Amino acid sequence: MVTPLPMPANSNKPDAEETGERTISTSLARAEAAVANLAQDYASWALADVAKARTALAAAIDDSAGRGQHIDALFRVGHDLKGQGSSFGFPLVTKIGHSLCALTRDRARQYESRHLDLVKSHLDALDLILTKNIKGEGGKVGAELVAKLEQRVSELIG
Repeated sequence: MVTPLPMPANSNKPDAEETGERTISTSLARAEAAVANLAQDYASWALADVAKARTALAAAIDDSAGRGQHIDALFRVGHDLKGQGSSFGFPLVTKIGHSLCALTRDRARQYESRHLDLVKSHLDALDLILTKNIKGEGGKVGAELVAKLEQRVSELIG
């Protein structure tokens, strides 16, 4: 006679109450609450990234021989901000981060002071938006700011 072995509990199997639409809506509500909690501190986190970028910019100005590694650090900060901004209610941060990425993407470029001055303009704009907690698109002024930065980047990197 074969003795059946006890079956282990299947923790991956949802309970009857946790199936279907109810689970999805509960999970979605928890995720939205988590994002809302993170969003409260986003400006502080992003300002820390801007400070990191300012350090990289200062190093790029002072170290022309090693400028490439500092430009890479600027690109990474811009990339992070581009990816995060809209998720936390700051689409202007996303747009300016995108513009900063475009400016600092080309590792083969010989970045000159005019490029670095434009990086500083991006960082100043990000600093203002985050310090003043400007959420949303920023209206006409926000649109003009983004357009001007993108235009200057386009003129510089052609």
